[in-house]
Amino acid sequence: MDEIKEESGKTLVEVTTDRIIDYITSRQLKPGDKVPTEAEFLDKFAVSRGTLREAFKVLIARNILESRQGAGTFISEKQGIPDDPLGLTFIYDDQMLALDMIDLRLMIEPKAAQLAAVNATEEQKQALIDMMAVLEDRISKGESYVAEDGKFHQLIAESTGNKIIGNLTYILFSSIEKNIELTLNNLSVSNTLYYHRRILKAILEGKIFDAYNAMTNHLSLIREYMLKASEEAQNKSEEQS
Repeated sequence: MDEIKEESGKTLVEVTTDRIIDYITSRQLKPGDKVPTEAEFLDKFAVSRGTLREAFKVLIARNILESRQGAGTFISEKQGIPDDPLGLTFIYDDQMLALDMIDLRLMIEPKAAQLAAVNATEEQKQALIDMMAVLEDRISKGESYVAEDGKFHQLIAESTGNKIIGNLTYILFSSIEKNIELTLNNLSVSNTLYYHRRILKAILEGKIFDAYNAMTNHLSLIREYMLKASEEAQNKSEEQS
């Protein structure tokens, strides 16, 4: 039944998927909002249970919906963004990928910090403060802080007031993690904390130029350490050959 084509050329599953998306967007549902139950959607759309379930599978695979065991189906925090839209998984030169990504971050994140200093809401500022506390706690315990560092940068992007910057930073998150992992053994945690605190302070105080400069300096220092590590690895390889 699911392969029956409508006049539009779409299958019933595809049509049902579109109708669920229309339902979500017309009501402006946000990440974390619960969507109607299966029974409620069956009443609304008059389709078979099998068609509806296949449509839900498609939307979950597309990161639009997420299913929580025993709780129901919700709008995904990923907001429909694919897990690896840039195909970074298949770029095998980690050092070159990380350097390319830090260059891209230098184009985007200083401006994002500047915008956050202007547009961050009190709630967003508090979220940054809270994440900074978690980051500091992780570092003080000698634990990995990759996820917390990435989340801190993501929160800054979300505080710009520009939805596209927020989504773009989410897309780059895996690369941000790679940047951090490649510098953990080179960039001291004291430098990490120093620049994160400077960035946070500038945003909280609404100092746009300080925010821009602090982010630029932070990312430039990471790039410098990455280049140094890359050169040392290359020299070592040449000596061994």
